[in-house]
Amino acid sequence: MLDAPGAGWRVDHVFADRLADGRLRDLAVGALDEVVLATDAAGRALPHPAALLLASTWDLSGAARVYTRDDASGDWSVVQLAQDPPAPDFLPQIRSFGSHRDRVTGADLVFAGEMPRGIYSGAFDTASGRIRWAETPELSAAAVSGNFPGLAGRLRVSSFAEANGRLYAAVGQQVYERGDGPVPTWRLVYTNPQPGRSETGLRGLTAIPGGAHGQALLAAVEGTASRIVRIDPATGGETTELDLGDFLTRLWGMRVGYTMAAYNDMTAIAGKLLIGLCAFVARDAQPPAGHAIVDVGYGRVEAGAWYLVRSSDGCYDLRQVTAPFPQAPVAVRSIRPSSFPGDDAVYFAGFDTNKAPAHNTAWIARATVVTALGTSR
Repeated sequence: MLDAPGAGWRVDHVFADRLADGRLRDLAVGALDEVVLATDAAGRALPHPAALLLASTWDLSGAARVYTRDDASGDWSVVQLAQDPPAPDFLPQIRSFGSHRDRVTGADLVFAGEMPRGIYSGAFDTASGRIRWAETPELSAAAVSGNFPGLAGRLRVSSFAEANGRLYAAVGQQVYERGDGPVPTWRLVYTNPQPGRSETGLRGLTAIPGGAHGQALLAAVEGTASRIVRIDPATGGETTELDLGDFLTRLWGMRVGYTMAAYNDMTAIAGKLLIGLCAFVARDAQPPAGHAIVDVGYGRVEAGAWYLVRSSDGCYDLRQVTAPFPQAPVAVRSIRPSSFPGDDAVYFAGFDTNKAPAHNTAWIARATVVTALGTSR
């Protein structure tokens, strides 16, 4: 937690539970998001909006748990949504959170994208003062196409976005739309026609101006066919805005392969979108000046902290965080504008272990908005 621009970062909560064999139960934080709820499950206005921070972890026991921090008290609580056996290369996980006001019931809802079960919903319970989560998922994973195997053959619910008053979720290589009401439904609106090989599929689902009803969706395709695509949710039609592999190959001067962009989301700042990324390069690639390569055993990764800046006209600029890192930064995973009044700053955070053992490698860097947006290059 950071309390002020000039303060130091401090630990707010430690996931200290251990398994029977003594190992820490929680491997990493898988998702972190803030929600503000102004109505309860029946659509009744709350006396005061509830501001909550939601977190989930990669739990080595296979449990899918949601941790909730009460903004007023600072206390954390936890609830378990599901329990499934972990596999050698896959942990059951909540990879994303979303929020949405149901257009029919008026209820402010929160959503957790969990696999292997699906999408769970919850609403504020006035009696307990906490979120009451549904016992079964609204969108069952059994209803999602298995034609696009992801991480160890499992799909992820990578992200949520609201567009034109409706809620959308990216699940593997597809986008689903929620039908609001007392008995909600989910329908498929988009399937990626060029999936390539990918562990996650679509990432960073974000609403932008455009589309038949005023807003379109933007998503990053992870993998060997990496792209940034614009989707019209009314028709399911897509437009490729950027071929990431070709773009990075040209600008870096070395052949780029498997690429990940928009790890968690795309961040809107001053009318532009900032999108973090990480990319593997060819085995025989010779890094030009200004580039470094990290070999993670099964591939070589460009080891800098790079990100994209998308302008409103759909043009992209490539920029780099150039803070004095003590080790290779390897990927920008999260970008946030400062929440402090009068603080003209953007925070960048990252490191991707790419499945290789690593310790004390996560980083956070700060820049002014002008520096972060930069100029075309």
